[in-house]
Amino acid sequence: MLQFTALPAPLNISQPSTTPRTVTGDQSCPCRHCLQDGQLGEEMLLVSYNPFLGVSPYAGSGPVFVHRDTCKQYRCDGTVPEQQRRRLLAVRSYDKDHMMKDFAIVGGTELEEKAEELLGKADADYALVYYAGPGCFAARVDRK
Repeated sequence: MLQFTALPAPLNISQPSTTPRTVTGDQSCPCRHCLQDGQLGEEMLLVSYNPFLGVSPYAGSGPVFVHRDTCKQYRCDGTVPEQQRRRLLAVRSYDKDHMMKDFAIVGGTELEEKAEELLGKADADYALVYYAGPGCFAARVDRK
């Protein structure tokens, strides 16, 4: 079974680069806190975020959206979040030293199978999922 984590590292919304955005179209602002897409007209914050929990040459900040107003934090039920099922995704596995071991580009409905495969390798410790088009962080995946 897989464990999906929306925001594995702390998120700082008060950084100077945080930018408010209003949702103007379908799937334009996927919130990383609740893993629900922002609704038309809803206010979101575009925040710089680094999902790595350790030092790595692969670590780096990138844009993520979160609701401006408080939303319920995502709790994994052991299945792929619906937000990820509808998108093209890049899945990257890393070892305990945060070095990339493998990667794949998959449709969201293929994420569970591919993550199981990547995390089934002896040297894989966890995987990070990104939206393949814009490159934004989507979720962390661990074996449960």
